[in-house]
Amino acid sequence: MTISKFAMAMLAANLFAMPVSAAGIDCKKPSTESDHVICGDQSLRIRDAMTSDLYTAARKSGDTNTIEGRQQRWLKSVQSCGDAACVRQAYDNQIGYLQATKGGQSVSTNFLAEGGKGDEGNLSIFGPVGGLTAILLTATHVGPGGADAGDVDAGSINGVIPLKGGRGKLSVDNCSIGFERLNAQTWQVTQAGVCNFADGVTMQGTYRKQ
Repeated sequence: MTISKFAMAMLAANLFAMPVSAAGIDCKKPSTESDHVICGDQSLRIRDAMTSDLYTAARKSGDTNTIEGRQQRWLKSVQSCGDAACVRQAYDNQIGYLQATKGGQSVSTNFLAEGGKGDEGNLSIFGPVGGLTAILLTATHVGPGGADAGDVDAGSINGVIPLKGGRGKLSVDNCSIGFERLNAQTWQVTQAGVCNFADGVTMQGTYRKQ
């Protein structure tokens, strides 16, 4: 997709002249090539709705200027995409960022897994919305030097996935994270493949509602 310099200038002007939300697309009158891509893909329209809800929550509970600035940059990145895969990745990145904010956490359901020696995992679930669920996983591992000495490694992974029968899978490159809802209070998370997290960091475990 090629966007003219004039169109980019108009986009930049509109970003600062109008309130920043999600892409805010009117699919009855899509105005750009990326609008047409999003309007023609149900999963992208669902992601747009997720982004809008999370952005609204984030602005209410966090550093508004920082969040708005990030949202403006994200809007530009979406407009620069040339295909649906690029748009989808841009949405997933922004959804993960917004979900990690204080406001995003307040509208998500959060679960905790505790391991030995201070290791900890946090699972945040937003949705489902239109059959899709936003997943944010973070984990920390305390090394032999101890937390007081700063010997702590961390990792994270996020994405938007379908959950069928309380089960789903999040795959990024060669890393595969599986999810199984055991009950309303508990999720079982498994990890397979090469995930390239820091030494000792793992996402797998039993996560219980906080």
